[in-house]
Formats: sequence, structure tokens, C-alpha cells
Amino acid sequence: MALNKALLCVMSLLVAGVSGCVSQTTIETKVPDQTAMAGALDRAQIHTQRAAEYYRLGNLPVALEAAQQAVDANGNFAPAYNMLGIVYMGLHEDAKAKQAYEQALRIAPNDSETLNNYGWLICQTQSPAKAMQYFELALRNPVYATPERAHYNAGVCARRMGDMTKAESQFREALMRQPLFSPALYELAEIRFSQGAVKDAEFLLGRHNQLVQAPSVEALYLGARIAHAQNDRAAETSYVQQLRRRFPDATQTRMASEGK
Repeated sequence: MALNKALLCVMSLLVAGVSGCVSQTTIETKVPDQTAMAGALDRAQIHTQRAAEYYRLGNLPVALEAAQQAVDANGNFAPAYNMLGIVYMGLHEDAKAKQAYEQALRIAPNDSETLNNYGWLICQTQSPAKAMQYFELALRNPVYATPERAHYNAGVCARRMGDMTKAESQFREALMRQPLFSPALYELAEIRFSQGAVKDAEFLLGRHNQLVQAPSVEALYLGARIAHAQNDRAAETSYVQQLRRRFPDATQTRMASEGK
């Protein structure tokens, strides 16, 4: 059970893309010995966990090796192919990621994690409109552990299609499922600011910034624009200073410095 929770957490990390998972498990330090003793399914699970951990640490070559070992250990273990797809996406090998996700779905066609990840790949590489069906399928599962991520991805894809009403609805759904889901807070703050709801945007962005370790360049730039719209020079100066210190060459830093 602990192993499955670790896999779920790290696999769901990908398509959010923004906030990390906190696993209550520890990393097994004697994986090679365990692997030698385990059966095919156990070996696949262990290698998939290793791949997830190395992916989390940013070591994609080793994550890829571990994911491939998982597939080789048991060709009917869908999470191994899902993890392989995640790693290939991280390596920008989208064609291989697509093959891995499709194989995972052949084995487990109703797996919400894979449906969500595959939808995100389709949104990025093919058609945001086509991707929506995969998020909808993922959300049909009543025991899907992280539905906020599928709602968030659907919101991003809807925004790319220019459907801001649907995007806002999906981000709000994500927050209904998980009120502290920082990526959705930021996106909704952007939408509310574009609608002229400056106070609402300020509140949402404030919640987002409290949850993340360090606000992104986009979040800092939004903060500067919100402060500028409210004639809050102290807050605007603070945001601009943070942008200059952390992102001196970013376009957002130049625009915020010019009050745009």
C-alpha cells in the first residue's frame, strides 16, 4: 500500500506541473537485494518506484533506465508504462511517451492517472479540444485520488482553446476538490484579474504565494500588475525588486519595471 501511494503521488506530479507531492513513505536503500528476491510483479513495482523517485529528483536518465527495467520485468504492469510515459515527456520524446501511455491504457483502459497524463500530452502536442475527452474519462472514476489535477489540466487546455468560461469553471472545480491546490489558485487569479476583479485576484494570488516555496516569474508579474492597478506603490516595488533579483533577464521583469 505504501508503495502504491508513493507511485500515485509522484505520477500525479507531472501534470500539474507546478506543486509537488509529499509522500509519507521512505526510499528503500536495498532495492537491488529486494529485486533479486522478488517476483516479476514485485520487481516491476520496485523499479517503477525507483523511476518515480529519480524523476522527482530530476535525474531523468536513471529514471528512464528504471522505468524500462520495470517494463522488462513485467510487460502487463500498467503503472510501469505510465511512468515510462512521464519520463519520456520529461525528456521531450513525445512520440515515445505517446506509445507508453497507449500501452498503459491497453492494459488498464480506465486508469485515471494514465488518462490524465495522456490527455496532457495530447493537449501539448496535438489538440487541446481532443485532450478534453481524456480528462473527462479520468474524472468519471469515483475513487480517483487526485481529480484536482485533471480539472486543472482541463482548465489549461480550455484556456488554450480560448474558452475562458470553461477554463474558469475547471479551475474552480479543482479548488473545490483541493482548496490548497496552488496551480489552480494562480490560474484563477489571472482570469479574475483579466475580468477586472482586482481584489479577488489579489486574494487568490496571496493564497497561492503562501503555498509555494518561491513564487514563479508569472506569479510575481501578476502581483506587480495587481499592485499597479490598485496604486499600491509599496507592493508594486516589492514585486519588481523580487523580479529583478530572481529573474533579471525575463520579459516580465522588464514589463513590470515599466509599469505594464
